[in-house]
Amino acid sequence: MAPFLLRVKRILALVLPALVLTLGCAGEGEVSQAEVERVLTASWHSYVRHYISPEGRVVIPERAGGSISEGQAYALLRALWADDPATFARIFHWTWNNLSRRQARSDALLAWHWGRDKDGSEKVLDWNTATDGDLDYALALVLAAKRGWRPPPGAPEYLTEARQVLKDILALETVRLPGGELLLTPGNWHEDRPPFLVNPSYYSPAAYRVFAEIQPHAGWERLRDAVYALLPRLASGMGGLKGVGLFPDWCRVDDQGRPEPAPARDSHFGWEAVRLPWRLALDGLWFREEQATGLLQQRFLPFFQKEWETKGRLVALYGYAGEPLVNYESPVLYTGVLAAALAARDQTFARQMAAKILTFYRQEKDRAFFVDPDNYYANNWAWLGLALYAGWVN
Repeated sequence: MAPFLLRVKRILALVLPALVLTLGCAGEGEVSQAEVERVLTASWHSYVRHYISPEGRVVIPERAGGSISEGQAYALLRALWADDPATFARIFHWTWNNLSRRQARSDALLAWHWGRDKDGSEKVLDWNTATDGDLDYALALVLAAKRGWRPPPGAPEYLTEARQVLKDILALETVRLPGGELLLTPGNWHEDRPPFLVNPSYYSPAAYRVFAEIQPHAGWERLRDAVYALLPRLASGMGGLKGVGLFPDWCRVDDQGRPEPAPARDSHFGWEAVRLPWRLALDGLWFREEQATGLLQQRFLPFFQKEWETKGRLVALYGYAGEPLVNYESPVLYTGVLAAALAARDQTFARQMAAKILTFYRQEKDRAFFVDPDNYYANNWAWLGLALYAGWVN
């Protein structure tokens, strides 16, 4: 059997049992595979119609119709898992033509911000990078190549471009601590010496494993090691703050690898950090990484299980010490908890979280969405949560 088919067989053997447990008990909480897939399909088609231009640009109303590398990468991942190679090719072509820094900066990373300039022209407004966008972009390209998808005429092969992006991520978006540990930075604009600013929600240990398969490099293993060295510390505390199992939006890491609050940055478990459990869950589900599963099961989930048992709801934002910061709910928060429950194989809690996400879903005329149709971020993460639950994220 070919190596790729062996890997597919291995992944299915790991993931399908958990999905059978989760989806097989659909009566409780009124969640069924058919309903989830109907919502995923309808909301994806709506997203393509209303957010993605004919050229392949993700137009974000909240940014005055501008675009960011994160948005392009999310759309590529969604097109991949929705099995839509034509839309994938269109998004990639615009992204490669317009955001790649190859011509302006001589690397394959993406400029993070495109929009309308003061003179009325549309162009790159900031050539700096956002590491999460670059990582998700590269992951989408690698997985598309594994499916045998081909790029549009005139564009590079997906795997060829991915390898160049990966080389530049390691070269320009990582730093080394004095002890030799490799640390992922928020972008090419990182500090020259510790303490280094870190966004934990950018950490993607499952992606590092995928990258190492097509571009062997010790850096991917070192980045993965850094994830599982830093996150248990962050869940317990940072600086003088005591943790309850949650992660901060931002922190700094000193020369000894110790986390501390970052000045002028949020330490809440907020809109940034809520993505991290989903990324960690992939390492547990795809590769049966016990460190990911243990971190989610023993550190992260207990807080939300208690909140759910005592209050019957989870609010959108929490402080680092677990205090509610708002009084409203969001499917983004439920997505993070859903992913953690799937990795921990808590099928009952996962089903409850999926049911909550479905309560946000609406259809109005030709639009299908989870929150305000113009809330690009929440609609993306609600979809990614349900896609993981349905087994589409593979």
